[in-house]
Amino acid sequence: MNYAIKDFLKTRLHLETSEEKSNVLNLKKNSSEFLGFSVRAVRKGKTRMGYVAQSNMTKKAKSNAFIKIKEAIKAIQKKPCIKTVWHYNTVVMGIQNYYSAATQITNNLSKLTSYLGKTLYNRLKNLRTEAKFSDMTSTLQKRYKGYEPKYYKIREMVFVPIYAQRHKTNLCFSQDICNYTANGRAKIHKTLKAINKNVLSYVMKNFIPNRTIEYNDNRISRFIAQYGRCAVSGIELGFNDWHCHHKNPYHLSKDDSYSNLIVLHEGVHRLIHLKDLDKIQPLLNALQLNNKQKEKLNELRKQCKNDTI
Repeated sequence: MNYAIKDFLKTRLHLETSEEKSNVLNLKKNSSEFLGFSVRAVRKGKTRMGYVAQSNMTKKAKSNAFIKIKEAIKAIQKKPCIKTVWHYNTVVMGIQNYYSAATQITNNLSKLTSYLGKTLYNRLKNLRTEAKFSDMTSTLQKRYKGYEPKYYKIREMVFVPIYAQRHKTNLCFSQDICNYTANGRAKIHKTLKAINKNVLSYVMKNFIPNRTIEYNDNRISRFIAQYGRCAVSGIELGFNDWHCHHKNPYHLSKDDSYSNLIVLHEGVHRLIHLKDLDKIQPLLNALQLNNKQKEKLNELRKQCKNDTI
């Protein structure tokens, strides 16, 4: 690292730098790697400075992605069922989501598809059958609309296409957000809705066998949409204290659509269905719901044909 820059960072900004992780280089001649991304400046048309940033998955990232997907394919070969195909899909979509910020993500994943094409064919040719786009759940149809690969499925679970991910531009950073002003801190707290990644990973990996594919798919979408929190109490949900509730009871509606599902804390879910006042009151005391939360609870109870509390 350049000594002048290192000295400036240390003496003027009081920042320590790591010799192993810090480097100064010319991005027009060399690429810089960071968290699985490789960034380089390339010429492009009539741009203001004549260059734009082009980003790719690093060689190591591509290698790791290849290994993960190949292992998922092997797992399907050993046990060809909806659950293993579900796991394969979560692996592929996880890679797509993480590297979607790379400008060349479609090209990177297209190369992975060509590498893994033989593996998919040789290991699964006698296990999978051809599928249509319409065989996918509504959530996956929305995600992969506009792509026209050859679709395959095992039973009713369709394989998601590896290459099908467009570049997503990250949202611009607001200069108003900071720790040093009251307004800046307020913006941080207002936008702080991070999901516990460990819980989300657990939810995505655990396919419920006795439920429909649509239900399994939409419960994850609901969990993410609610930022891993109870829709009534706002409590952050853990590994085993949450339930996915049908607003219109499933035994009547047979409706596993996204709009009919809501994620709740286990105690709140019990309150929706309980009819015995002797059991309801202790739960209410434990959860300590405010008036607004009780209104939400009673709306859900009404949809289940239960009296308000």
